[in-house]
Amino acid sequence: MILAGARAYLWMLAGSLSFATMGALSRSLGTSTDWRMLALVRSALMAVFAVGITVATRGPFTLRASPTLWMRSIVGSLGMLCTFYTLTHLQFSEATTLLKSYPIAVSALAWLVLRERPGGKVWVAVGLGVAGVVLIARPHFEESRFAIGVALVSSLMTAVVMLGLNRLSAVDTRTIVTHFALVATAICAVAVLLPVGAGPLLRSPVGGPRELSMLLGMGLAGTLGQLAMTRAFATGEASRVSVVGLTELLFALGYDAWIWNRSFSGWTLSGMALVAAPTGWILSTAPSRAPGGSAPPPGSAAPGGSP
Repeated sequence: MILAGARAYLWMLAGSLSFATMGALSRSLGTSTDWRMLALVRSALMAVFAVGITVATRGPFTLRASPTLWMRSIVGSLGMLCTFYTLTHLQFSEATTLLKSYPIAVSALAWLVLRERPGGKVWVAVGLGVAGVVLIARPHFEESRFAIGVALVSSLMTAVVMLGLNRLSAVDTRTIVTHFALVATAICAVAVLLPVGAGPLLRSPVGGPRELSMLLGMGLAGTLGQLAMTRAFATGEASRVSVVGLTELLFALGYDAWIWNRSFSGWTLSGMALVAAPTGWILSTAPSRAPGGSAPPPGSAAPGGSP
């Protein structure tokens, strides 16, 4: 049993590293590749794998989905666009921290949507998380306030998605993932064709072999992260596995220091700790589900900042 738990944690560590790698590549590509194109590549690769798995396993699928499933797919797709905008417009580790704060939003929204009134400790956790967000945003608010706002919107959308998944527990996972992947690909394709700002309608997605390799690496890392995370939740306790998933923040810090030679002020590190600590507490105290394919609790299984 201990070995099985350790294996689940190792899968989650691998998933966190893969998602952090995907984010770092996205951040690097942001100077040469439109953020909408990054989202389109991510969603299209996800669609290829999801449709392939569904067909190979003869899984159920229909586009005549319930309103809840459509809500999950549409909100998740918009959240994905917000995620890639955030990753390409903020410092990487700070963007990752803000995107990973969605469990705090889940706790607050659960009161309105599921009538689950949070206890006093949860409100303390929410307050600490908000204080952490303020500390992270403080040094960059004037020049990056729009991107910070987009990051918080992405986190809120992820929370909405998690609550939607709570109501889709009876729907086959392959149906949910395939529907989301196809809808996300369509929405990201439309976003690519929309003029944004004063720039060209669509910047060239590939500037050379290096950019092409990074673009494919980003999609591969995201896919591997999704598979590793799914395996982790299938073999371990969801609440504990979710806390291990917060190691993505440490990997993000490592990439920031290694690739961009960043140093961090005490205020920024304190803000990141204030976001991560209550997030970890909320996840660790969430009701566990039995391993073996059951769904994780709401807020515990967002795919690496990509709803």
